[in-house]
Amino acid sequence: MLFRYHEISTLPPLAWGARVDRGGDAALVFHGMFVETHSRGFIEGAWNDSFASLNFTAATIVAGTGGILEHDRVRFSTSTDRLGPLFSIVKDGSVYVSNSPAFVMTMSGEEPDDIYPFYDYDLLHIYRQGLYCPNGHLRLRSATRLGVHFSTIITVDERAAVRFDSHRLCELPRDYQTYKELLLEGTRKVLDNGADPARKRSYGPLASLSRGYDSTAATVLAKAAGCADAFTYIDDRCRDPKCDSGASNARFFLGMRCKVYSRWQYLALGSCPEAEFGYAAANSMVPLAAVEDQLPGRILILGDYGDTIWDPKAAKVSNQLSRPWVRHTHGLSPVEFRLRVAYLAFAPASIAARHNRIIHDIATSEAMRPWSVGGGYDRPIPRRIAEEAGLPRDRFGIDKVASSHSHLRDPSRFSEKGLNHYRRFVSQRHAEVPRPIYNYWRARARWRHYLWTNTNGHEDLRYVHSTPLQRHFPFILNAKPIPIPWDYMFTFQWTVASMRSRYALPQVSVHA
Repeated sequence: MLFRYHEISTLPPLAWGARVDRGGDAALVFHGMFVETHSRGFIEGAWNDSFASLNFTAATIVAGTGGILEHDRVRFSTSTDRLGPLFSIVKDGSVYVSNSPAFVMTMSGEEPDDIYPFYDYDLLHIYRQGLYCPNGHLRLRSATRLGVHFSTIITVDERAAVRFDSHRLCELPRDYQTYKELLLEGTRKVLDNGADPARKRSYGPLASLSRGYDSTAATVLAKAAGCADAFTYIDDRCRDPKCDSGASNARFFLGMRCKVYSRWQYLALGSCPEAEFGYAAANSMVPLAAVEDQLPGRILILGDYGDTIWDPKAAKVSNQLSRPWVRHTHGLSPVEFRLRVAYLAFAPASIAARHNRIIHDIATSEAMRPWSVGGGYDRPIPRRIAEEAGLPRDRFGIDKVASSHSHLRDPSRFSEKGLNHYRRFVSQRHAEVPRPIYNYWRARARWRHYLWTNTNGHEDLRYVHSTPLQRHFPFILNAKPIPIPWDYMFTFQWTVASMRSRYALPQVSVHA
């Protein structure tokens, strides 16, 4: 088997879609201009080894997605930090795999179900299970299903048979120092890989910095690996707009350049930015649209996964990267934006995260007690990392604000153009749905929300192990999702429809 590449100038620069046909001798790969291609494999990402090695399926840290040939099979890799998922469709003897849901559906001729209201909740169900669910599924308009894959290696052989495996485990940390060394070395290697001049495009680091624990520690790790640039948000709708701004910490204590954006700046862009961020309405990262001027050619350093692995209560029970308590997905919302703008995303907190029990023991050890401040927001490991870098204790880790998010579930979170575009899409699509089917799904949504509000589900986060029963009844035995009103339950379909035109392939390529 071999790769047959087709670079399409109209595709987003980092997008790719592959097709493996049963009995075929080649895997067809359609890709944008900045996807790195080689006879052995392709990648839009960086990993903790040399770029020349192209051995990312054997790496323990991968920031991005790609595929490798191994004899008579292809191995497709997601990111290890859950920020770079893959999507697949098996249909008519072919397996389609892509780093974009819209691309894989366009390639295979599939569409989401216009009236199905639970995409956000179904994605959360898959996401919560971690490695217990390497092959989640979403319903589509036809009987075909959309595969959703986080932190997974997908193997497709010449018979179009599919298998799922985990990435390699890194070495086991023994104490705080060896764990910190793993974090520092892993971050440095990923950034060095991204900066390799042999690439079509090299990537320099840029940190997203708030005053929370996780982004602060991630920024400190990135700075130690050479990162000099950061950005932060202020919130004009808060009594104290700078309450979560990391600008002064970056400039005065870390010696970094830091640009400040308003959390609501995207509302004035005039370009309907919400349409690129609708895959996860309950945790949209659309404020990132205002940062587009800084992002091309960057590795974006994020604090994601710190809320799991650096919170001792969560780390104790997050086996196999599972998080049965989270109320929304992380990292899924900006998929289309990232592929178009052409940047990589990397969460240093995910390094060694599968050693969660060891990290919990380190965080709660006697040696870490000086960095434990008590209360509900207490994370000794990132506090120690930041304080050892010179940040005063009262400058971070006080309140959790989540200023980089904007839930797309009420009109105030949409720009005027975006809201009109979304409402027009929903009105047109639902007008084509037979009234009994429309009424059925609306009643289903109303009933589910009623049950969560009045009988089942929990508002609080219950830090418990993921069990088969938990995975079967995720929103009854643990925290219910952030509820989305009926009028805003169709942003997934809206984003797919809005993105389809950018993934149209020339007919000569489709049948190559």
